[in-house]
Amino acid sequence: MSVSRFDAAVSTTRPKTWKVLVIEDDPHWRSLIELQLEQDGHVVLTAADGVAGLALAAEQPDVILCDIDMPRLNGFGVLEALRQQPALRDIPFIFLTGKTNRADQRRGMVHGADDYITKPFQYRDIAEGIAAVLAKRAALTEELRRHTEEQQREFSAPWSHELLTPLNGILGAAYVLESEFGTVSRGEIRELAASIRVSAVRQLVLARKLLQYFQLEQLREGNWSDPAAMMDAGTGLDDIARQEAVEAGRLADLQMDFASAAVRISAGWLQPAVAELVGNAFKFSPPGAPVRVTGRVEDGLYRLEVADGGVGMTAAERENIAAFRQFRRDKQEQQGLGLGLAMVQTIVALHGGSLSLESGPGEVGLRAILELPLAE
Repeated sequence: MSVSRFDAAVSTTRPKTWKVLVIEDDPHWRSLIELQLEQDGHVVLTAADGVAGLALAAEQPDVILCDIDMPRLNGFGVLEALRQQPALRDIPFIFLTGKTNRADQRRGMVHGADDYITKPFQYRDIAEGIAAVLAKRAALTEELRRHTEEQQREFSAPWSHELLTPLNGILGAAYVLESEFGTVSRGEIRELAASIRVSAVRQLVLARKLLQYFQLEQLREGNWSDPAAMMDAGTGLDDIARQEAVEAGRLADLQMDFASAAVRISAGWLQPAVAELVGNAFKFSPPGAPVRVTGRVEDGLYRLEVADGGVGMTAAERENIAAFRQFRRDKQEQQGLGLGLAMVQTIVALHGGSLSLESGPGEVGLRAILELPLAE
């Protein structure tokens, strides 16, 4: 195939120059795409395999065009690696795939690719595909910016990505079902349905946490209190801690010792607070490191402590807990909205208690200490 196989450059005036990363092991296709994009005034980075392409992604291109079948690291591996890096995961990603390879197309959309272009293609397909995904991303960005301005929060808040990620999975699978109707096998339908369910469950968890957070904010602003609230802190909390350990796959790391005592809080508030602290302990500590959850009466208060041997928090981080704030997100992938510790603080404050965070022995790990008044 010669260069003449491509259309002439799209004549539409470009509002800006794109920086495009092309990851393609076929030198013929790679050079054609590079030539036409550069003739159209864009900056082009090229890589002949997935490993080299992943390294070039650090230069923050506006969009990535990536072949699927490549040596060393295929396109799916590149996409997965990018989605695990906070600084790179929002770069629009377009797969280049064979026209008859429907399975790859479906898999790419389900795993969060923004679009795919089938070979053989013309330059117009490339140019219009890039323009479309960038326009879609710009529209989502503007919509999020508008909503966050209404809440007096910056668009750069990391939770915006968490709200979009499950929706991308759902929309990608739904697009495949709609566009490929009649050609999708029963097994593929089952896989797509499972993908939609997983993404929907993740979105449901996020939505419930947001609702709970705003409910707590309303209660806090109204100086709400429930003097009749009471529960036995020695009952049920072990099940909550055990459930978090099971979900983390680390039941063997859990150590528990709860004293029985009546405290001035309902199970509906204390249990999610404990789940948040125990879940964080497992999330930020390595497998094999113990997570100790203890409860005892001390100085007229019930003192519940969750201790781990993980990365811990700096003194500045411990003193700056706030809603929608996550620490070290640039170094470690973190799912969630950054609401957990702020919600625990509000829960215990509404019930006359307190939450304190301390470093573990030798400045290793974190000790989260929740203190609540005893019930009369």
